Amino acid sequence: MIKVLIVDDEYIMRQGLKYMISWEEEGYEILGEATNGEEALRSLKEEQPDIIISDIVMPVLDGADFTEVVHRLYPQIRIIILSGYDKFEYVKSTFQNGVTDYILKPTLTPDILRQVLSKASEGLTVNEKPAQKNAGLERSLGKYLQGMTDKIDKELIKKELPMSLFTLYGVDISRKDRKTPDLSDVLFSGIKKGIAESSSNPDGIKTLVLMYREEAALVIFNHEHHHTAKVRELAGSINDRLLAMDDVFGVISRSFTDITRLREISRNDIFRNLEKSFYFPSEKLLEAESLSDKTLPRNERFDFFKFNTLLADRNFLEAIGELKAYNEKALEYMTDPYALKNQIKNMIYHLLDYMDLDPIEGEDKRYGYFKAIDDSKDVKSYRKAMEEIFNGLEGLTGNSIPGSDENMERITAYIKDNYREDLKLEDLADKFGFNYHYLSSYFSTHMKEGFSDYLNRYRIRQAAKLLKETGEPISSVGQTVGYSDHSYFCRVFKKITGKTPSEYRRENFV
Repeated sequence: MIKVLIVDDEYIMRQGLKYMISWEEEGYEILGEATNGEEALRSLKEEQPDIIISDIVMPVLDGADFTEVVHRLYPQIRIIILSGYDKFEYVKSTFQNGVTDYILKPTLTPDILRQVLSKASEGLTVNEKPAQKNAGLERSLGKYLQGMTDKIDKELIKKELPMSLFTLYGVDISRKDRKTPDLSDVLFSGIKKGIAESSSNPDGIKTLVLMYREEAALVIFNHEHHHTAKVRELAGSINDRLLAMDDVFGVISRSFTDITRLREISRNDIFRNLEKSFYFPSEKLLEAESLSDKTLPRNERFDFFKFNTLLADRNFLEAIGELKAYNEKALEYMTDPYALKNQIKNMIYHLLDYMDLDPIEGEDKRYGYFKAIDDSKDVKSYRKAMEEIFNGLEGLTGNSIPGSDENMERITAYIKDNYREDLKLEDLADKFGFNYHYLSSYFSTHMKEGFSDYLNRYRIRQAAKLLKETGEPISSVGQTVGYSDHSYFCRVFKKITGKTPSEYRRENFV
């Protein structure tokens, strides 16, 4: 087996590398790990690896200085550098110190890792050691949990976790969004110590601690039914211990009997609900059974088509009203806060763009609104921020520069009266006495979209009304609003609304 040492100050990165590929099956053995160059050098005195995978930026002794020392003392060791895009120039300086290759962290995948390891292994003479059939229960379930394999060694499970029930406890230990130091390594160790030292842990409960990607630590409790209350007590004890170290939020799953449901239960009960700490700022440990599993109904989801139509027609107050109503409904259904924040910011971005504000003022507003949204750490602060933002947006509606003058009002009125006809921009130019190229630019500037897009959007809006309010055949609807080609009508309808005419009718027919 080719021996590998991992050196990185980020615990989550080290864990990610350990679970990224099946090391033993690929012919590698992870000899150990270190958090910086100095720690790695101490371990090299006892046993030397064949390959070192090292971060470039680390405390105490960074990757550049570390590779220089390794190259001088242990020239036979192959080194692979991990780096971000912004450190590439720094990486190049290490190649004179025997570095074999480098990996950009943002592009790291299992295939890239295998390729770089293969290159670094060329010509190495090592003592062959047969790959273990199973790398251990923790690694086996860790790979299954993360989708690296669909196989579980049931014989090993039966031997090591023989009780009939499984219950999970999960806690987010990643702190990448904070300016405070990353405590994930300390918290992960705290979980194991909490289990070992807890007086709530009777002999009839077995535990296994796993790391899930960069998101959470997961404790698997194996127990019988009569110990269910004790399991919850033990999870609470672990959570209290972690709270003494950092601000955490834990979730306890439902109990289940089949270990092959590990991935399903962890996804539905743990990882999905960890995001709900946003909605429970005063709670630090919740049980999945007590949390609502409802999702926003299809007919309550945000109507992008209607919102964009309102913006194009400069009905800003109504557009803001639509956004306010959706935001409140999304909070009611406890929508993923990260996804909700991004969606709201996207809509505000478009709204401000349509308002034709002074460029500097528009950018200042965007920055201020987005920062207030991002800084909202729980539902209470988010509601307060959004109330101020909506009030600010409503105040801006009276200050925006009108997007249409008398000529544009006449042109758009003509389009609305004649949209069923075979309208072309050349026809409008002749009718209103404009040069064709001038009118094209003039229209786009004032309406924030080209003539064809405006005409299609208006036609599709009328088609949507007919589909919703009448039983007129779909082919007839297309012709009624100005499309002689049925397939083209269907393509345009789906492009603008996101649905085919038949799907739209099924979901909206009154």
